[in-house]
Amino acid sequence: MFYYSTILFLLLLMADSLNAQANYVNATHPRPWKVLYYPKKTVFKKADLIDKGCVVFLKMCPRFYKRNVVCARHYDGHYKTFDNYCEMEYENCNSWRQWSLIKHTRC
Repeated sequence: MFYYSTILFLLLLMADSLNAQANYVNATHPRPWKVLYYPKKTVFKKADLIDKGCVVFLKMCPRFYKRNVVCARHYDGHYKTFDNYCEMEYENCNSWRQWSLIKHTRC
């Protein structure tokens, strides 16, 4: 009986130490089941962008993003009309300019 209780105690001690290590390691990392998107609140996965590059915005663009032209504004005050949201994000990815969506119509 003593033998089994010792083994049980060692197993519990090992499991507790593994759990503590896992919590420590994962404290700064996102959960593996949590998918990150870029830009936030869009359908583009950050991992796809890292793996395939900016072409993701054009090749994996959903139909509902392609419906409307969009008006975007640059931080220096310039406005530009893009054919769709995906083209605006592709432009943001490939250049230093950062366009922000203003409205879903022409400028």
